[in-house]
Amino acid sequence: MSNWAWNTTAGSNQVMKITADAVADPKSTTKTAPVAKTRPLTWVLLIASFVLSAFVAGLLVYFFKFKPAGLSGQQMISRYHMIAVVALLLAALAVILGVSVFDFARRKRFDLTTSVRRVGVGAIILATGLFGTVVFCWSKTESTASLSSPQQSNELLQRLLSATAVIQMHDPNVNRYRSWKREGVVIAADSGRIWILTVPYVDEYGRPLQPSDVWVNLSDGRTLPARFRSAVGEPANLAIVEVAADAPGALVQFNPTAEAIIPSRSVFVIPNPLQGWTLDKATVLNRYTRRTNIGWNCVVETDLKLDSSDVGSAMYDETGRLMGFMIALDENSGNSRFVMVDSAIESILESLQGRKDMNAQNSMQEQQP
Repeated sequence: MSNWAWNTTAGSNQVMKITADAVADPKSTTKTAPVAKTRPLTWVLLIASFVLSAFVAGLLVYFFKFKPAGLSGQQMISRYHMIAVVALLLAALAVILGVSVFDFARRKRFDLTTSVRRVGVGAIILATGLFGTVVFCWSKTESTASLSSPQQSNELLQRLLSATAVIQMHDPNVNRYRSWKREGVVIAADSGRIWILTVPYVDEYGRPLQPSDVWVNLSDGRTLPARFRSAVGEPANLAIVEVAADAPGALVQFNPTAEAIIPSRSVFVIPNPLQGWTLDKATVLNRYTRRTNIGWNCVVETDLKLDSSDVGSAMYDETGRLMGFMIALDENSGNSRFVMVDSAIESILESLQGRKDMNAQNSMQEQQP
């Protein structure tokens, strides 16, 4: 420390003290800009993101271009769904790795070079685009499903649910990724075989189809191969599916006067049980009757709002007797329409019974020496 004194005016001295701190260089307050550099982990993250994106692109090519041969409908649907799920996970991971490049630089407080930034942005854009495409593909698939056994304390309700089944059909020429579904009701059983009444699959002209790749989900959790025994389009709109299995429970009874149902009457409907077991109450709003070549045909409209996946849902009266099946939705109101089980189904069942008797006679004749 130094003391300095000088005389400004006569008789007055002014002293000033100068310290080492006062003459030292002032400290700089400007922060140093981060140095632009690239660390090895940055390239590892970028390369991993591009590799995963390449895998996803390969899975998408397989998804759209290749149709596996030698697989059943269930196996094909399951494979495409698994491909979509795996591709979805890989695409999401590729996006995360691309974003991690910038997050890693921010946490370690260093700047990325311009080239690395461009590559990182490209990796994120590519992975994000693939992720959106995979989400679209995943939405086109479905997972294999089976029915869970209904557990009801009410004996009548338990019997109705136990007799309910879901029929699925797959045609790779129409849709490789999904199956068509119909709900049905077990109406007969004999010698290790059961017959399920449902609504037929139809083509764009309304003609009934009898697809070859068919399987049935029974209420006890079994999924078994099946075949269409018969299918009738308009006006009956009914089909019979045969399954080599024992009946899952008690059979339902028919309402002999179903075609005489009147508006304002209450009915019960079991929608597609693949979405959960429910018994919905509905009210008949309108009734449409016409005479056809097979007898009177009756279609009723209810206030129940269902969707296209519920086609084939069974309608019952208050005592649990089968009355009809859902065949369509009203385009304006969304109300569900049901075809009543009447003389049409009686003729179909008689034909089926005749085929059973004929098969039994042929089997006995073959056994005779």
